[in-house]
Amino acid sequence: MNTDVIVVGARLGGLVVAAEVADAGQRAIMLDQEPEVSLCGQAFCSLGGLFMVDTAEQQLMGVHDWLDLALQGWVGSAQFDGPHDF
Repeated sequence: MNTDVIVVGARLGGLVVAAEVADAGQRAIMLDQEPEVSLCGQAFCSLGGLFMVDTAEQQLMGVHDWLDLALQGWVGSAQFDGPHDF
């Protein structure tokens, strides 16, 4: 295969790089360890959510939040592949 750029990782950043390469008239090959259905990684299912802890709005609504609790919930739902991911 002929290519100008090899992009490692089909996550959001990798997709942006590949799009920029194509816009510049060059060819890119993308390599990723995940199957095609996982294209874009967690960005695909994040729905543009924000990770905010102990905001003024939460305090006004009586939501008790703190960094350790938020981190525990995030790590519990992140489905990391291995210890190197976190």
